Amino acid sequence: MNKTEVISRVAEMTGIDPIACTKVLDAFEEVLSKELARKGWKNEIFETVFKIMSNVKNKRNTQQE
Repeated sequence: MNKTEVISRVAEMTGIDPIACTKVLDAFEEVLSKELARKGWKNEIFETVFKIMSNVKNKRNTQQE
């Protein structure tokens, strides 16, 4: 799955405009890239991704309540 397909799928699942999804995905990529660089690409890559995704999901769930 490429980036365009991810954006399309997320937009479809959430009902959010693909342009907004693109902005969010671009920001996510930047944050993830900086965090992984800061961590030095040690064996924590999957833990870092999981923590970031969990934080995003938790914030989304909190905002919906």
